[in-house]
Amino acid sequence: MPETRPRIEWMDVIKATAVIVIVLSHAVDLLAPVAGGQPAQTVWQVFMTILEPMRMPLFFMISGMLAASALNRPWNKVRRRTWGMAYLYVLWSVIFFAVVACYVRAPFIDQLLTYLKLILIAGDGYWYLYALVIYFCLVKVTQRWPIWILFSVAIALSLLKEPILTLNREHLLGTGSGSMFVKILINLVFYLIGVHFKAIIERIAAVATWSRIIGISGLLVLIGLWRYNTPWSWEQSVLPASLLYIVLAVMLASTLVVFPKVRAYGIGIGRQTLPIFVVQFPFMLILQQVFKNQYSFYDNQVFLAVFPIVFTAFDVAFALFLFHVTKNNVGRYLFEVPHWVARDERSKPQAKDSEISK
Repeated sequence: MPETRPRIEWMDVIKATAVIVIVLSHAVDLLAPVAGGQPAQTVWQVFMTILEPMRMPLFFMISGMLAASALNRPWNKVRRRTWGMAYLYVLWSVIFFAVVACYVRAPFIDQLLTYLKLILIAGDGYWYLYALVIYFCLVKVTQRWPIWILFSVAIALSLLKEPILTLNREHLLGTGSGSMFVKILINLVFYLIGVHFKAIIERIAAVATWSRIIGISGLLVLIGLWRYNTPWSWEQSVLPASLLYIVLAVMLASTLVVFPKVRAYGIGIGRQTLPIFVVQFPFMLILQQVFKNQYSFYDNQVFLAVFPIVFTAFDVAFALFLFHVTKNNVGRYLFEVPHWVARDERSKPQAKDSEISK
C-alpha cells in the first residue's frame, strides 16, 4: 500500500463525504411525510438507513481531532471555538427564524418566544454548532481528569439512546426539537475519540487494505438492512456500527486520497463544510412549504429518485458560490467569526486544521 498522505488530506475527504451524506439524508427526509411507501422513496430510505450511523459521528470525530491542539491554550486564546461557534450558531438560528416567520401564521411575539426557547435547547438543525461549544468547554474543563471518567459517561449516554429519548419525550423537552438535545448527549463519545485517540485513528489509516475495507462495508450494509426491517431497533443505539464506520471512513479516505481528483474533492468541499451545512435549512423549509401544496410531485418516481441528488448538488454549489462572493466583503461574517468575537486569534496565522473546523 502507498505511504499514507498527510492526515489533513484524508480528513478533508471524510468531512466532505460526511456533509454530503447529511444534506442528502435531509433531502430524503423532506419528502418522507408524503412520499413514504413510494418505490423510489423506499430505496432512498433504505440507503440512508444504511448510512445513518456514519453521518454525525464522523463529523464529531474530525472536529475532536482538530480541537485537540487547542485544549492546552488559555481560555482567552480559544475564543474561536467558544464564543466563535456560539456566534455562528445564534446567527444562523436567527436567519432560519426569519425564514420561518414568513410562513408561520402566529403572533410575532409568540413566535419569537418559542424560537428563543428552541435556541436555548438546540431545537433546530444547527445543533451541531451548539454541540461543538458544549463539547469543547466540557473537555477543557475536565482535561485533568482521568480519560476513562468522561469517556465512560459518554459511552453510557450513547448506549442508552432509547431510554434517554423516552425520558425526554415523556418528561422533559417533548418530541421534535427536543430530540436535538438528545443527539448532543449521544454523540459526545465521537468527539472524545477524536480528541484523545488521534494516534489510534492514524494507526487505522496506516493499516488500511482493500480486503478490510470491503469486509467492513459488507457488514455495515447487512446491519443497515437489518435495522430498516426491524422498526423496534430504530431508536436503539448504533454505537457499534458508528465505530465501524469510523474505521471504514479512515481506511477508505486514506487509501483514496493518493488520487488527485479525490484530493481536489476533499479540498474543494471538505474545507468548506460550514457553508454547505448551514445554508441547507432555509431552502429545506421553503421547499417543505411548496411540497405541501404540490401533491403531483409525489406520484412522479423520476422526481422522487433525483430530488435528493439535485437538492444536494444545488446546496453544495450555492453554498460554495455564496462563500466565494462574500469572503472579501462584510458578507464573510456569515461564515467567519468577526474580530470582536475572537480578537485573540485574529492576528495569528491560522493553521489548516482551524480553517476546516470553522
